[in-house]
Amino acid sequence: MRKFVLLFMLITLPVFGSEIIDKRKQLYQKNNDNMKLIYSAISSENFEQVIKSAGEIEAFANKMTDYFPVGSVSRGSSDNIWSDFEGFTKAAKLNSNAAKTLRIAAQDNKLDELNSLFSELSSTCKSCHRSYKN
Repeated sequence: MRKFVLLFMLITLPVFGSEIIDKRKQLYQKNNDNMKLIYSAISSENFEQVIKSAGEIEAFANKMTDYFPVGSVSRGSSDNIWSDFEGFTKAAKLNSNAAKTLRIAAQDNKLDELNSLFSELSSTCKSCHRSYKN
């Protein structure tokens, strides 16, 4: 029975890895779409869209590291993610905090702050990509 369980795990591990990689790619694409929506929404003073999109980015950033279990290497992910997982976790937290700050400013209708807060959010994305993306 143990041999069967071990064999099953070895056979299905790549499938689980593939599924999580596909899911994280989908979530990163959603983040990219949300950044575009926020940029447009700020220009049109659409606070609700900023709130929604920033909230989605914040939510993903809070669970981002869950989508990088050991062994889920993909073409776009740098080995630095796993060799410096603490740094990657901190980068995700900075992204979450920036999205949250942007969301709160939009909730408070602080139009004059949104452009600089969007730039800060964008900066957290770029910083993480420089360190943890191929």
